[in-house]
Order: sequence, then C-alpha cells, then structure tokens
Amino acid sequence: MTDAFDDERSTPPEATRIDPPRHTPLWAFLSRLMLRLEAWLRSHGGRRLRTGIRVFWAAVTAVGILLLVGPVINAPLTFDDITSSAKDAAGTWIAKDFSAEYHVQQGEDGRLVVAVTERFTAVFPDDVDENTIERVVASQYEGHDLAPLLREARMDDRAVAPRVTATPTRTTYSIGGGERLTGSHPVELRYDLHDLAFDDRELSSELPYQVVKWDVFGPEWPHAVSSSSLRVIVPGGLESAFVRQPAAGLSWLLVGGSTTMEPEDAASDPLIYEITNDQNIPPHGSFWFTFRFEPGTFAMPGPSALFFVQAFGPFVPLLLLAAGVLFAFAARAVAWADERGRAWFVPESQPRPQSSVALDARLWGARGTAALAEALDAWRRNPSNPLLTRRLARAAHRAGRWGDVFSARRSFRFSSAWREQFERELRTIPRGFVRDAFLGGGFALVVLQLGLTRQLSYQSALTVEWWPRAAAAVAIALAGVIFAVALSARPLTRAGARAREHLLGQRLYLERTIAAERTPLRSPELPYVVLFERPRAAGRLVRELLEREGIDRRTGADPAFFGRGRIVVRALALAIVGGALALAFLTTAPTSAAPDETAVLDGVEGDYGVAVTDADIAATLSRNDDGVGRMEVVETLKAEVSGNLRTVPQVTRVWRDVVDGRDQGLTVESITVDGEAVPFEQTRRLGHAVVQTRLTDDWSGEHDVEVRYALERPVAAGEDTERVTWTALMAGWSWPWTTVDAEPERVRIALTLTDGVGEGLTSDSGWLDSTPYRPDSPPEPLGDTVQHAGQTVISLDARAADEGTSGSRWPSSSSYAGLDLAFPAGTFSSVTTPGLGHTVWTALPWVAGPVLGAAAVVLGLVGMGARTRVGVRRDVARWLPPSTIVAQVVLIGWAAGDAASEDAILPVVLIPFALSVLVAIIAYVRTRRRGIVT
Repeated sequence: MTDAFDDERSTPPEATRIDPPRHTPLWAFLSRLMLRLEAWLRSHGGRRLRTGIRVFWAAVTAVGILLLVGPVINAPLTFDDITSSAKDAAGTWIAKDFSAEYHVQQGEDGRLVVAVTERFTAVFPDDVDENTIERVVASQYEGHDLAPLLREARMDDRAVAPRVTATPTRTTYSIGGGERLTGSHPVELRYDLHDLAFDDRELSSELPYQVVKWDVFGPEWPHAVSSSSLRVIVPGGLESAFVRQPAAGLSWLLVGGSTTMEPEDAASDPLIYEITNDQNIPPHGSFWFTFRFEPGTFAMPGPSALFFVQAFGPFVPLLLLAAGVLFAFAARAVAWADERGRAWFVPESQPRPQSSVALDARLWGARGTAALAEALDAWRRNPSNPLLTRRLARAAHRAGRWGDVFSARRSFRFSSAWREQFERELRTIPRGFVRDAFLGGGFALVVLQLGLTRQLSYQSALTVEWWPRAAAAVAIALAGVIFAVALSARPLTRAGARAREHLLGQRLYLERTIAAERTPLRSPELPYVVLFERPRAAGRLVRELLEREGIDRRTGADPAFFGRGRIVVRALALAIVGGALALAFLTTAPTSAAPDETAVLDGVEGDYGVAVTDADIAATLSRNDDGVGRMEVVETLKAEVSGNLRTVPQVTRVWRDVVDGRDQGLTVESITVDGEAVPFEQTRRLGHAVVQTRLTDDWSGEHDVEVRYALERPVAAGEDTERVTWTALMAGWSWPWTTVDAEPERVRIALTLTDGVGEGLTSDSGWLDSTPYRPDSPPEPLGDTVQHAGQTVISLDARAADEGTSGSRWPSSSSYAGLDLAFPAGTFSSVTTPGLGHTVWTALPWVAGPVLGAAAVVLGLVGMGARTRVGVRRDVARWLPPSTIVAQVVLIGWAAGDAASEDAILPVVLIPFALSVLVAIIAYVRTRRRGIVT
C-alpha cells in the first residue's frame, strides 16, 4: 500500500477522509475580514503602500517615544518652580487692586450661568519688556464645557478687542500686542461661565451635593498681586439650598487660610458675599471660593467630548492591542492555517522517499518524542556505538518527564531538520500587509501606552492610582502575545500537507498492525512508532526494549537531567522564600507594635477639628442575676470645634476592643451633641473599633458631646483568675483631641463595680501601664478605692497643668489609659477565651525561626552525605538551606522589627539564623567539590 492513488478526484476504497477544520463563527468572521483587507491592500498598492504602512507605525512609535522620554505635556508646576517665580515676581507685570465679582444666575432651564467681572491694574516695572496682558480662563472643568463668552474688555478706560485663543482646556484673552507697555494700565474683563457647578460628596459625612468651587486667579497666574477682593452675588432663593456655609480662602504652596463667608445683609435679595485681602500674594497663588448646594439645584449637562477623550483615550492603545490579540489568534487559526492537501489518506507501510525521521518529526509536530525517535534511528544504524547507546538510553529516560519540557522543545526548534522544512518548501513563513500590521502595531501601541503612562504619572490626581501602570503592564503582555502568535506562525504548504497526510497513513498502518507490541528495538518501524506515541508512553516502551536487549539501565543515567525530585527541591526552595515574603508583606506579626490612635485614624476624613478640653469617662461594671458581666461607659466631652475646614469635623473615637485575642463585644449605643442625638457609623480599622459621627454642616464653637457604649463580653479567662481589661483611652489619644487653638486640659476616668463585684479584686489589679511596644507591662497599683453600699469606685482625676509634677496621674499619650482588674475564678459565669487560631497565630513568630533554622541544619547535613556528583541530595544541600536563610531574614524583620535589645524574641530568631548560615556555608563548600559533571 503505497502512493498508488494520486488522483484527488477519486477516493480509494480503503482511504480515510480528513474532515476540514471547523472554526468558530468569530474566528471565521475575523479571518474573512483580514483576508479581504489583505486582498484589498495587495490590489491597491505594492511596495510603496507597504512602506507607507511601516512609516505610519514608525510615526506612532515616535510619538510614543516622545511621550516616554520627551517633555511632559501640561506638567504641573513643581515646588521649585513656584518658589523661584516668587523670587522673580518683578520679571513680569504685577496685578494691583485685583477685584473679581461673580454674579450667580440660574436660567429658566435650571442651568447655571456666572457673570464674571474682573478689574485690576497691570503695573509694568521699568525692566519688563512686554506688550501684552494675558488672562487665562479654564474652559473645561470637572468633565464639562464652561463655554467662556467674552462680553466686554477695557484697558485704560477704553473698550478694546482682545485676541481670543482657545485650546481644548483653556481660553486666553490677550490685550495689547502693539507697542511695549509701561507704567500702570487699568484692565476690566467681563465674561460669562456656564455650568460652573459639579457633583461632589462631602468626605467626612459622605453627603452628596453640588458645588461651585472656583479659583479666581485661574489655571495660570504667574503674576504677583498687591491687594485683592472677591464678591459673590447669589440670588436669595438659592440660600435655602445651601448645604454648608460658603467659604473662601487664599493659599500659596503650603501657606494658606480660609474663612466662612457671611452675607453683607442677610435680608437682602440678592445676597452679597465679599472678602478682601490686603496682603501681597506671590505668583501662582490661589484665591478661591466654595458654595455647596443641595443635589439637583442646578441642571447639569452631560460630559463633554473632551472628557471622554481624557477618560478613555489612555485606554485606546490597550483596547487596540486586545483586539489585535483576537485577530492574531483568528489569523493563526484560519488565515495562517496549514494548506489543504487531499481530503483523504490511505495506510502507508513505508516512509516517504527522500525523507528522514528528524524531518518527519518536525512535520508531525512531535516536540516531546522527536529527540527519542532521532536517537533511536541513529542507534539502529550503528548499535555497537556506546555513545549512541548512551544517547538513546538517556533520551528514553527523559521522554515525557517535566525536566525534558524545555530541552525537548529547544532541540525540536533549533535542529537542522527544522530549517530543512523551509528549504524543501514544506513550510512557509506568512508574509503580507496584515502580518506587518501585527508586528508594527504591536510594538508601536505598547510604546504609545508606556508614553501615556509616563505622562499620566505627572498628574497629581493619578500619582497614587494603580491603573495607569496596570494598563501598561497589560499592554506589554498583550503585545507579547501578538508577537508570539505572528512570529511563530509556520503553516504547512500544500506539499507539506501532502507529506503530513503520508504520516497519517503511516500511523494508521502501525496502529492496525499493532506495531508497538511486535516491533523489536532494531526495527526501522520503531522510530515512527515512537514518533506517534505520547512522550511518556514512548519512553516507557523504549526502556522496556532496552532491557530486553540486555542494555544496563545505568547506561541511561543522566546526572545533568532535572528529574521530578530535583524540580521539586527547587520549587520548594522558591515556595519557602515566597511564603515568607507573602507572610511579611500581607500580615502584621503579633509581636509587632499595635497601632496607636493616630495610625488607626490615618486616612479618615473629618477626624481633625474637634478639640476636647475636658473628658469625663465613667464606666460601670455590673453582674446580672445569672452572673454575666457587662460594662457600660459614658464619655462626657467638652469640645471646641474648629471652623473653615476642608471637611466637616466629626466626633471620632477609637477603642481597643480585642485584647489577647478576646473580642469584648463593643457596641456604641448613642452619640449626642448638646443633648441632641446625631447620626454615627461604627466600623473597624486595623483591628480596632472606630465610631464617627455623620454631621453634615459646620458646627464650630463650644459643645457638649456625650458618647455611650457598652462592652458585652468584658470578662476574660486567665490563669486561675478572671480578668477585665478596659482601655478607656488609646495610645496617642491626645493628638486627635488637639487643634491649633485648644488641647486637652483635664481627664477623669472612673469605674464603678456594682453588686459587690469589687469585693473580690485581687492584688494584681491596677491601672494600665502598657504601650503598643510593651503590651505585657504589669499594671500600676490602684491606690485608694471608694466603697459604698456594695459599690466600689476606682477613679483618677488629672490635669494637664500638673503633668510632670510629683504625684501627677496625667495619662501619657504614649500608653494606654484604663484598668486591668483581676478577680477570683468563678466571679462571673461567662468568660471569653482566645480561639485556637489566635493561639497558633500568636505562637507563629516564636516557632517560625527555630523551625526554619532546624530545617536548614537537618537538610544541610543530609545533603552533605550525598555520594553522587549531582542529584537530589546534593540539590537539597545547595538549595534548601540558602532558601530557609533568605526566609529567616524576611521573617526576622517581620517578627522582631519592633523589638528592643532586651526582648526575648531576638535570641529566638537570631540563634537559629546563625546556625543556618554556618551549616549552609559548610554544605555549599563540601558539595561544590562534587559538582563537576563529566
């Protein structure tokens, strides 16, 4: 049965039909598009069009490189830029008596229109050579178009026609342009701004509103100002829509101030708000005002076209690359697929004339068995050659194993037989416009995405955002996929397809004749049996035949081969280091210092501005008829609240409600301000209970605040005792209660034990003296207690004025303030115990170092006993001890990063580490002598 039937119009009776590939509708559709595009491009141009496409992608690449390494577009001014401009304030004209009037108007359609009138005197110093006065106004604001409309311009009390220059985001009015300007020139500009409001949310109360927030000087103001004033005119009907009182302020770099704006006449209509400033303002200063209204006060337009460009434009290269991946896979499946030969094949008993096992292996795509089939074919021709025997035995030993994955593919791809396919025109490399587009576009778009990422990184709003860098990383990955698909496409030609059909016939013949079971090692059919088998089954078959041939199994020993054991050792080494890094970066060790109140409140809006001058914290520990303990706490605070802040100040409290793994069940019951209940929200941050009010308007001045909360499970089981640990004040408690104008002056902490509970207090009860760094510090003695009618009262009353004096009980801001009380076992019927998870977690820093150190010592000693030149035991000695050392370095910082020199955790982690280093060095030196492979 040979190639007796070459006529494709007649199918032999014994032929097996080859079904055409069935592509998904998506792949077929995309491929048709590419094929039509390729045909259209070929019909409309040749080399010149191809060169033009390449030039286009080169231009896109050049733009990306310019964005990547060139100047930053709209780069924000740096600190040095602003300070240097202040030193050279007389380098341009100076604005004297700057006044701005904003007349807020609401049209019949509900849209906002602000009529602006600006007046200032431009003073030109003698050494300033300028002939133009420029005023820059923002034309895009918070995603919509302000549509600036100039109504009138005057200079030196004469009407002038300024030159208007519009860019996508700014409009510039230029007055003058003729002769050099000297002396003083009064300037007046009148223009309208539309839809100046935008939707926002108050950060501390999370209240939505519409805000009119504007910088009077505009986006670009490189001029000094000698004096300035601001007037805002608001229709009286809009006053009822105010969410917060209007505010205005001045700022320059880190210096600034703000104030609440009050109307000149609260009964007038319209309301007029005015603020004046007699101080000089350096260049690039900010003079702003803010009016907040109820949501929906003004009808707002949709986002402008520029908003969508700015919002989604940076993702265009990424989206194009994602589409390119789909088209690339479609091209690989359809357009760049193997050509069709005949629609059938017949059994073939002999290889193709003028072919070879190596060439047929590449045509078949036998990456996992090609090396074994070639070794078998070479050995069959000269079985007495010991080198060929060793090569065959090693190839059989490697086939189908994980350690052979990369080497098998490398030998498959870089063999001379691979190049022979192209020399004999059995495979081809796709060429054409579409492939050029994949290669050129993939590179150009990823460079453009990197350039956009670099440009966006300079915008202050995106410096802390992760998505620009993530988009760049995804773009690089997608471009890599496109390149891999486009460059690896090597479809079969028609001759190659016919050759592969012959191989299909050979496989069919070998399967029907059960060649795998009957073929001896020296048979010419065996290389093809191996070629068509799965790699692991092929290796097993050849090893069995080698044993029958009497070839020793040790002949196939391959010291350099990475078998399963050696791969597992390396994977385990990487896993140990990776696990240590994950533990250190994703968790906080229980031996680390607990966060203080300022750390817990870091990033919480509204926590500043409520200064507590007098705090009276009174708690009651009771026991019901069933013996269940419960603590109720009332905090009475005298507060001085600041005004004119960016966010509404909120009453914010933090408590430590989980002590030694025991949850005390803290629940806030109510918060009142001047006797009125206010809304609040209780959350958790960094393992602590946090409560914050949700006040929606400024409430500056002096107020009485009351916070009520309860501990439902205050009693914990100890060693032969029952303990109640109550943290009245967190470490760092004084900072959130301090403002520029006020600070804590008096603190009173009292605990009343009812129902005779205080009679059982043991001698080791006391006031908390622990800190986040020393949580196990013993308590201070209670001192005098007051007992009356079955009640025991423990209290302290301290004043800040007495801090540092003898006998002062003023709570230190660096330590916890509260009580640690001990009672005999059985005092309460319900006590909490830490869970198993907490116990294990607490012990982890103490056992991780010794366990890793012991593992390093044992593995190093075991590996040093290796007798082979290479192998698993030697790898154990050279890989696992160093990996445990790296893991210990990471965990030492994790477990003992906050430790002092006298802490017990230091010797626990450092002694195993030192032993590990010693054993690892000895193991490395001893195994290095056995590292030579012949």
